[in-house]
Amino acid sequence: MRFFSDARQDEFVANLLNFKRDGYCLDIGSCHSIIANNTFAFVNLGWTSISVELDDKWNDSYSSTRNKGCHINEDALKVNYKKELEQLNFPKNIDYLSLDIDELSYDCLKLIPFNDYKFKVITIEHDAYVHGDKYRKLQRDFLTDLGYTLLCSDVYTGVEIEGFKGMDLPFEDWWVDANQIESQLIDKIKSDSLLPTEIIQKF
Repeated sequence: MRFFSDARQDEFVANLLNFKRDGYCLDIGSCHSIIANNTFAFVNLGWTSISVELDDKWNDSYSSTRNKGCHINEDALKVNYKKELEQLNFPKNIDYLSLDIDELSYDCLKLIPFNDYKFKVITIEHDAYVHGDKYRKLQRDFLTDLGYTLLCSDVYTGVEIEGFKGMDLPFEDWWVDANQIESQLIDKIKSDSLLPTEIIQKF
């Protein structure tokens, strides 16, 4: 199976869910449909995806690559997520939520209908290497209160930003619904401050 994420999020999800077929995912801040995309890998597994991206320059990339689901070219904070999920008959237990819209990720998190839907796996950007605990704590408190388990905290990445070049720095948290993932697998994968490659090696 070929993967496309910048930081191996898709490979992590695929392994965690045992390469499940016919799954469902919500990808917020999806950018290009294929390049550095966290959910395109699942097209070949028959998944249905909702992709949300503000920049319209990527719209054409979705027209021929996603045959199940929809692409929404809209401000992520203006999308009615419950309506979109209902219209596409998403199950109440959704396989994967990818949330990557920089400083707005927490604001968007609050708009997702968690009272109606559960997610097996969540990858969410906090960019703690830039913002410290400002957004990370809000996200963690919110998801912990909902009953999610922080499986891989402070996932590291190598960045090419002035002042951070060549450094491995924490940018995301990877969460699971522990009621939908085997406890032995959770114990095996649980980690703090590892590179994505190191996490994948745990499988």
